[in-house]
Amino acid sequence: MTTKMKAICNLAVWCISVQQLEASVVEDRATSLLTAIVYALENPFGSLSTTFEAAQATMKLASQNPKGMRDLSSIWVPPIYRRLLSADKPERDMAERCLIKVSSVILPPLSPLSKEVALDLEQKLLSSMINMLKDPSKKVQVVKSWGWFISLLGASAVSTRPLLNKIFKVPEQLFTDPDPQVQITTMVTWRNLVDAFFAPQALENVDQEAVMSPIAPRAHASAQMKKLRLIMMPLCRVLSRSHNIALSSSCLSTWHYLLYNLGDLINNLSILEAAFGPVLNIIFSMGLDNQNKPLWSFCINLFHDFVSVRFRHLSSCEDNVCVPLNQNLLSQTCMHLKALLGVHQIKWLPWDFSSFDFQLGILSSIVNPELLQNMAVEMAVTIMHSTTQIFRLLLQGIRVQGNLKISDDNVVICITKVCKFIKKAFLDLVGKQRSDSSAVLVHFGLQFVKCTVEELDNSLLASGKYELCLDIEQIKEMQYAECSPKLSYPRIRPLVYMEMVSPAVYLTALSLSVVAQITGELSHGDAEQLAFIICSSDLSENFHAAVAFLYMQIMRPIDSWLRIKWLMLWNKVSKRLNEQMISYLKLSCGVSGHNVLCQFFCYPFFICSEGYLPVTQDLEVELAIDIYESLCTNSSYCSEAPYMVFLDHFFEYCISTIDDNMSSFQANIENCSEKKFKDITILSALGKVVIGVLENAQIFSYANQDIEVTNEEPTGWRGSNLFLSCLKLVNRFMRLSGCGLKANPAARHQVTITVFSSLSTFVGHLTSEKHILLLFEIIGDQLTEWLTLSSTLYHVTGQGETIDQLEKLWLSILRCLTTSRLINDCSFLQKQHPLPQAAANHPHKPISAATKSIRGASGSGNAGLQHTRRHSVSKMDELSVDRSRKDLNCASSANRAFALEELSISRMLAPPLSPGRVIAVSNSTDRAERNSESLRISAGLGRKRLKITKYSGKTKGLGNIAGASFSPDWVESKTCRKPELILEMLKRKR
Repeated sequence: MTTKMKAICNLAVWCISVQQLEASVVEDRATSLLTAIVYALENPFGSLSTTFEAAQATMKLASQNPKGMRDLSSIWVPPIYRRLLSADKPERDMAERCLIKVSSVILPPLSPLSKEVALDLEQKLLSSMINMLKDPSKKVQVVKSWGWFISLLGASAVSTRPLLNKIFKVPEQLFTDPDPQVQITTMVTWRNLVDAFFAPQALENVDQEAVMSPIAPRAHASAQMKKLRLIMMPLCRVLSRSHNIALSSSCLSTWHYLLYNLGDLINNLSILEAAFGPVLNIIFSMGLDNQNKPLWSFCINLFHDFVSVRFRHLSSCEDNVCVPLNQNLLSQTCMHLKALLGVHQIKWLPWDFSSFDFQLGILSSIVNPELLQNMAVEMAVTIMHSTTQIFRLLLQGIRVQGNLKISDDNVVICITKVCKFIKKAFLDLVGKQRSDSSAVLVHFGLQFVKCTVEELDNSLLASGKYELCLDIEQIKEMQYAECSPKLSYPRIRPLVYMEMVSPAVYLTALSLSVVAQITGELSHGDAEQLAFIICSSDLSENFHAAVAFLYMQIMRPIDSWLRIKWLMLWNKVSKRLNEQMISYLKLSCGVSGHNVLCQFFCYPFFICSEGYLPVTQDLEVELAIDIYESLCTNSSYCSEAPYMVFLDHFFEYCISTIDDNMSSFQANIENCSEKKFKDITILSALGKVVIGVLENAQIFSYANQDIEVTNEEPTGWRGSNLFLSCLKLVNRFMRLSGCGLKANPAARHQVTITVFSSLSTFVGHLTSEKHILLLFEIIGDQLTEWLTLSSTLYHVTGQGETIDQLEKLWLSILRCLTTSRLINDCSFLQKQHPLPQAAANHPHKPISAATKSIRGASGSGNAGLQHTRRHSVSKMDELSVDRSRKDLNCASSANRAFALEELSISRMLAPPLSPGRVIAVSNSTDRAERNSESLRISAGLGRKRLKITKYSGKTKGLGNIAGASFSPDWVESKTCRKPELILEMLKRKR
């Protein structure tokens, strides 16, 4: 009988599973059919085949009549899920396959089914699961069954608190199981709780322009918070404790599934803080290493996607904005995690300004200084690149919102928070660290500021609408620091602690403060970034703050290596200014703007004024000196009137600075000279300015013009002011260089040599009597001082290059006097009496001989001038010839040469006496051919040097040169270079 009944039952359920009846017929007989199937499922005969056929029939009916089967699910589902705890594996597998097939029909469960499941759990199933946990081999089976029970309980389970507490005892034990496979299975099964609490929502018809509002769904969000906390608790615990990458990946997969199922609810601020933020903070707080790199990469890309949504939604369609994920990090993410980013797209809505703090908080966890300072450099760089990319997207969202001009108050709040965030990151990142990664951290901080300056334009950072408090401790320390009393610093308005400033000024002061407190060296890349930040603003306020900070730094006594750091920064900023000087001048506010630029360009004079900078950093000093040269020789700017006005202002400022600090500068030069330093920075820098001015033809041409410049200058400003400033600069240089000569007369003094050479050429181009008079008035006293000093030290300096260039300068000045006929002006000569007196007494023969000839030519006054000239020159010639012959008879060969040289120079500088008289000039320097000042002939093995002094008489090819037409070009007469004349002169000398 039992065998026959078993066969009938099997045949009946088989027929149901293979029937092809119409759905309407099945629907009408559904209750009867289900009664038979349930009977077979309960399997009173203990036959596995009966249970199998019954499961097949159940799936068949669910596909034919899903609605009817759902309504009656409380009847036929319990016999299936009870088989999940069966000791027979085929029976368990059959039950699980059946539930998977019909899950779309029965889930989410109806209330009758949930109640039936709860009743079964209370009576038998829960205790069975607890008992099975004692057997390690059954733990995986238990956790899978537990997942199905949770799904079948549905959302109503959260309302039955006592049952819920009992149910969670199962995963509570499994999440801490030592077997990773059990933990991973438990984590996967945890998704059933997500499905039970947060069924997937339809996302197709969501308004793309909707903006996340944390206020509107607050009531709904509050109702979901209990469920959310319940789900998140084990996820956070596992991630915090796990060292197994597979388990952590499974945990992140479940977490991502939760975010996906939350739908639009994820955009609520409270949900973000409860579900999205905790996991990000845990992963980012671990830092980045080779082991957790896939997890870190997954989270950073998820956060990247969340932040970029603001920019994607607010940008216009025409912009064709594409914000891709970080492909470099995406490639390092686990395969199944990477797939989640493409399959389960989280529905992010444009974030509201109220969630801005949340995003900055996540960024703070990424740039945790305690992690970064102990991290490998390559990992820190990876974090830096990823974070700055996200930070840039955050700023772009602010910028787009600011351009809409509909929420200025929110924009102000966000900009303030950005500045405060960068300050906190800066101070935490750098501090007083001495670790090897400090350079990377400084670079990281400067990247944040640079991103802010690039993305938020001047209308937001420097418009004057937004201000914040300058709460930087470094400013406070400098403000109350004791200044060095040795120097007179420019009167620049300092930065004041807690004053209200624009965001641009705040960021600049913050960047400089961090650089000031780092103990290591400043890299060239960081200096470039800092220069970009300083020069980024179109308004002078930002630049003024930077200059004030630079001076506040060096007003305190600091080490030489710190001075080099600021000099490097000065070099970078100066280079940028030189490249765009005209635009800066146009944007600067008149005289006040010029003053700030002048204070900036005078900075090296102060930074190098107390002691010599380290020899190892000569490159930075050379770069600074070269900048001064380019400042005065920039051909693209020197034709611009605003630039000429600035140069005049700058020269005057330099002169005032040198005058105010003359004693300190002189002491520094004497100290460096006594220590036998090759180059002295102050002299080299000022010398480059002077050389650039003297050799720039455009500046010289402009100085000769009387064109009024309409700027904020006085009405009477004229180009001659620039000429006067140039001469004053020469005066100050000669005064300072004299200190160097006095302290170390045996040195080469290369800068002084070059300046004298340039000055000689400059004097040779002077044609205006007004300019020549200014020349003597301004530099006459210093030239006298130099002649006197070089006379005193002649026994040490000898006939070196410095004396040679001094000789060249003096001869050029004498020719200038002769050409301008000031040589005949008795009042002028009387006023300048100390200068020729010092030259006449000079031990260097060419200087003294030339001076005596000039004094002889002008000694008789204006009456009978032509006769006096002839008489004076003839008398001088006779005296010179007698003395030369006497010297040739009794002196050495060197003295003979000097005697002949004296005669030669005296005749060269004598004024022209008649139209028929021509003078050929010879000089003793080896640069004669270049300057057309001398002609030297060497003959014989003894290398006697003979000078062609004069040739009188009518010679073929000689032109008549009147005194009025005398010029330096006159000495270029080709007649005196003809071979026949040279031979004739040699014969006469024999």
